[in-house]
Amino acid sequence: MKIGFIGAGRVGCTFGKYMKLHGLDVAGYYSRNLEHAREAATFTDTLCYERTDDLVNDCDIIFLTVSDKAIAEVFDGLKGLPIEGKIICHTSGAMTSSVFTDSDSSGVYGYSIHPIYAVSDKLTSYKDFQNAFITIEGHEKYMDTIVAMVDQMGLKHSIINAHDKVKYHASACLASNMVCGIFAMAQRLLTECGFSEEDAHTALSGLFLDNAKGVVSKGAAKQLTGPIERGDAVTVKAHLEALNEDDKNTYTALAAEVLKLARIKNGGEAYEELSRYI
Repeated sequence: MKIGFIGAGRVGCTFGKYMKLHGLDVAGYYSRNLEHAREAATFTDTLCYERTDDLVNDCDIIFLTVSDKAIAEVFDGLKGLPIEGKIICHTSGAMTSSVFTDSDSSGVYGYSIHPIYAVSDKLTSYKDFQNAFITIEGHEKYMDTIVAMVDQMGLKHSIINAHDKVKYHASACLASNMVCGIFAMAQRLLTECGFSEEDAHTALSGLFLDNAKGVVSKGAAKQLTGPIERGDAVTVKAHLEALNEDDKNTYTALAAEVLKLARIKNGGEAYEELSRYI
């Protein structure tokens, strides 16, 4: 089956390049910005389409790799074209295939295909895309086709129910975007102690990377160390007294989750005093 992309940004370029490298038949790209479509086509050695009509005619599977807010609008624009029997996919983490309204009357089969992966650069993110985990939701008719496509790329995957997509996406954001916020907060606290931005970043980098590796290799509970794991209420109380109100709220919210892990690791003992502060 031929695959076409409407949208030539980071996700579209990354998916398209990785598909091509794994033997899938990628036809090319259309974008409202013709130069972006040309760049994506050159990058993936595919065609640049100047009209959506031509891409739709050429392709069996059409990926809408546009912003979440644009998916419904772009799909509406396709309804006047010969899309009957086509597979239409988007790559949103939070939205489901139901965004393809009137898909039954249009005769199309809709899917949400989301990579759990930080696509940060449209020209280089494909290099480590083998680390992506693909989550699939959509019409049962071509589910096996979509799964086979993901298998051909050598990627792990899971099929999810539509009603779980938003909670699923929250999980992915916690493990990715929210971690960036936590690191930035830790770095800011060091600058408030007199560190330069550069030194604060350097000081925390080894700790951050080694901890992340431990979490992945051993699991969060086994990797856990620190005052909460030790049941050190005195140190935690001192931390809270040193923080402003906003930082204190963030600390206690995270500490509550860490306390759950500590109880899993150590059997729930010696945390009565600590729990009064969290």
